[in-house]
Amino acid sequence: MEGKSPVIDPNSVTRPARRIRTVMTCGLLLLFAVAAALAFGAVAMPASLGESLARVSGFPTGPLQAWQNGALLGIAAVHLTIWILLLGIARRLFGNLAEGEAETAGRTARTLSHWLWAMLAWGVIAQMLVSLVATWGLPEGERSVVLAVGTTQISLALSALIAGFMARAFALGAELWRDHREVV
Repeated sequence: MEGKSPVIDPNSVTRPARRIRTVMTCGLLLLFAVAAALAFGAVAMPASLGESLARVSGFPTGPLQAWQNGALLGIAAVHLTIWILLLGIARRLFGNLAEGEAETAGRTARTLSHWLWAMLAWGVIAQMLVSLVATWGLPEGERSVVLAVGTTQISLALSALIAGFMARAFALGAELWRDHREVV
C-alpha cells in the first residue's frame, strides 16, 4: 500500500450535505407558511396582528393606530424575507456540497456570511424601530427606543464568522482536491 494515495470517499461529505439540504428545505417551507399566515393576517385582521406583534416583541400595547399596525407588519415582513433568503442561501450551500462543488460552496458560504451580517444589522435596527412604533401612542415617559445586544445578536455574529471561515476552508479544500486529482 505504500506509494498509493489514500482514496477519499466523497460520500462522507455529500450524504450529510443532502440531509442538511433537506432540513433547510423544510425550514424554507415553514417560513413560507409563516409568510402566508402573516399576509393573511395583514388582510383579515391587521389591528389584532399588529398588537400581537408588539406584544410578542415585549412591548405593552393598547389600541394601535393603522400606521403603527402597518409599520409593525412591514418590519415583520422584512425580517421574514431576510430569514427566507438566509435559509435559501444555506440550502444552496449544502446543495453545492452535496454535488461536490467545493469552490461554488465557498462562494455561497461567503454570500451567506454577508447576509448573516446584514441580518444582524437589520435585527438591531428592527428592534429599535419596533420599540419606537409600538410605544408611540403611550403617554410621555412610557415611550421607548430599545437598543440591546442579546443571545440572538451574538449567535448571528458567530454564525457570520463561521460562514466566513467556511468560505475560506471550502476554497482551500477545493484547491487541495484539485491537487489530489492531478496527483492521482
